[in-house]
Amino acid sequence: MPVSHLTDFSDRLSPMLVKELRQGMRARSFTMLFLTFQLLLAFILLIAGSLAGSEDAGSIVSGVIFTMFVFATLFIQPMRGNTALSGEISGNTIEMMVLTRLSASRIVLGKWIALVSQSALILITIIPYLILRYFYGGMVLLGEMVFLLLIFLTSMALSAVTVGLSGNSAKLLRVLPVIGFIFMIQAVTGLFFRGGGFSEFVNFCTLSDWPSRAAILGYIVFISYISWCALSYGTSVIAPIAENHSTVRRLVALVLALAAVAVGSHDDVSPMAMPVIFGIILAPAVVTALTEKSTLLPPVCAPFLRRGLPGQIASIFLLPGWPTGIFYTALLLAISVCGMVVATRANPGSFYPIEAHIVSLSILGAILLPALLASNFSRQETKRFNNFIIFLLLSGIMSIGLMIITNTNHSEKYLWYFIWNPLVFMPMLAESQFAKSQLLDAVVIVDAVLLALLLVTGVVAFRRYRDVFRDAREEIAKQRTPPPSP
Repeated sequence: MPVSHLTDFSDRLSPMLVKELRQGMRARSFTMLFLTFQLLLAFILLIAGSLAGSEDAGSIVSGVIFTMFVFATLFIQPMRGNTALSGEISGNTIEMMVLTRLSASRIVLGKWIALVSQSALILITIIPYLILRYFYGGMVLLGEMVFLLLIFLTSMALSAVTVGLSGNSAKLLRVLPVIGFIFMIQAVTGLFFRGGGFSEFVNFCTLSDWPSRAAILGYIVFISYISWCALSYGTSVIAPIAENHSTVRRLVALVLALAAVAVGSHDDVSPMAMPVIFGIILAPAVVTALTEKSTLLPPVCAPFLRRGLPGQIASIFLLPGWPTGIFYTALLLAISVCGMVVATRANPGSFYPIEAHIVSLSILGAILLPALLASNFSRQETKRFNNFIIFLLLSGIMSIGLMIITNTNHSEKYLWYFIWNPLVFMPMLAESQFAKSQLLDAVVIVDAVLLALLLVTGVVAFRRYRDVFRDAREEIAKQRTPPPSP
């Protein structure tokens, strides 16, 4: 084999992947990160030599190595994906890529895999240091390897989120997923390992019992689903309008929701787990469905109309666009309610605490309110998702501000004037002077009103598709009409 074939990437790789790998490896950000990481690891190894007689030397070295790896792969590397799509869009090169044989999905996947490959290179460089760390003693080999793998998988998920959201114009919105994901990891770690520290986390990753296996498997499934949703969203952002990437995404979430109902019918599943399961499934599906562009073309409608009445009914929920996304959201919520009821009946001795109902419904309302505002006050279709996030942040800031003001002035009763923002029920739940049953009734009414207003908005917007459906039917009729005989 000629030597030149060994100095370049294989022709079997995607051109986008090869392009991103070449540019990424030469980028100053990755070069500085990689070299700095190696220098720090070597410096730590030299310091560890003076601690060789200490009993905690091994755990100290492992803790420092893992901390550095977490910072490099869970913060620096995902942040480098913030400009993956926005750079191409601002440089007016995305249209040229789409005109080639490269599909939108291959473009997004190529950028994501290139970023993951660079993180994998950092992972590989850690292995020699972990081998040397083994000789210090006290190493839980399986636990540390599983922990290392979980960090890498989390980095893949974070990179997918930043790449998927990098098509948005607002830079702040591209940074928020990284910050939110890191805070979520800290919250989960603090919840399960209060006071346990690094050693207990590693022992948990040894997979020695069924709860640890189930928790780690569930976490892997969760980040895999989030990664796929983010990459699918990024694909739909840069794809031509005539391509339909929304239907598959909605069908997957619909199937997962139905599967969750089946899981909840098992008597070994705690009903308290069902709100978490449905929240994980519904959150990305609902947010993307409620913020999609409303532009619809006849070629997208035609596959549904060809299937007669079942296809027309399915189009109400599965066609791209936020008007159908509202109906799709209502369908998912109905399935979730059925799943809760099934789980409760399968476990007669278990019940949902009223606090769990209030928190779940306030979070649901926190999504419905920004969606309602974005659907009525977004003049540009490309800004709908950005507006949704801004309205969501404003509602959260408002609830926090009200909580601080009421606690300072002891005027909790004035919170009733702001219950149109469902997040206000969170600070109200923490106050003893509010009856929890009264709060539950109020949050149910607020969510019902928001959902009803959304449905009315969706019906009005969906009626604008009549001309599109008519053109699609005419095109189908022309295709079915046989050509005149000569």
